[in-house]
Amino acid sequence: MQATSQRENLDAGFRIGADPALRGKVLKYKADRGPVAYVLMVFVLRLALWAVASPILCVIGVLPLAVLGMFIAPINHHHQHVNSFRSSWMNRIYDIVLAVQSGVAPYTWVLHHNLGHHLNYLNQRPHECADESRWTRRDGSQMGRLEYSVDLLIHHQFDAVRIGLQHPKFFRSFLLMKLPLWTLLGAGLWLRPLETFLVFLLPSFLTLFHTIWATYEHHAGCSPDNHFEASRNRDNRIYNLLTGNLGLHTAHHKRPGLHWSLLPAFHREIRDQIPEQQILKTFW
Repeated sequence: MQATSQRENLDAGFRIGADPALRGKVLKYKADRGPVAYVLMVFVLRLALWAVASPILCVIGVLPLAVLGMFIAPINHHHQHVNSFRSSWMNRIYDIVLAVQSGVAPYTWVLHHNLGHHLNYLNQRPHECADESRWTRRDGSQMGRLEYSVDLLIHHQFDAVRIGLQHPKFFRSFLLMKLPLWTLLGAGLWLRPLETFLVFLLPSFLTLFHTIWATYEHHAGCSPDNHFEASRNRDNRIYNLLTGNLGLHTAHHKRPGLHWSLLPAFHREIRDQIPEQQILKTFW
């Protein structure tokens, strides 16, 4: 009877995703209005700097742009799980806008993260099908945060290609989307090479490294035996406001296809099954 009641509660939580009041006409979910507006605002700021700013001002802007990009990275993550727009072509344009600001090319999240990490995150080396975002060395010992970050930075593209070869449909999209991305960046480098490097390439690289650095705490050192013990959660209101509920990581791994705005309801449903040591109340 208890299991049935719990299942009914979970189903009730998921049915909210079909609530017409949450749905938009252009966006799939109205909750994405803020994130999309933020991404476009920062993109316009970058374009303005690229077009009119002096090289010195662009140098000064590298770190602030990287920090602004750090809040675009989780938006990109959420978009790759549940595309933001109803229109496919709008989603592909948005992919490019996200990519040049977060350092993660279109469909890289889909391959490496959705089809890799989410399927294998309970498997850490020396497991033969190890997590693509692995936090253990070959002998099974835990990496430090810097070692993990450098290892993932070096290997994530190779792993994305390896997974892509097993998923031809997504791999084609991964390769095809590089054409408009590289065309846009190539045009920028041809017209204003230094400004393109300082406004787009260098800040997005720093954002990418920070994204990798930040993900270390999600799973490193956690028990890989079951979903409720394998993720670390940040149940902090400000943190989840800024990251789109990315701190509710157990809920995300249990239902990776659930829109980010619906994670708090699901987190409340499963909260009593998550060990207390896996819940952090601090912002950082």
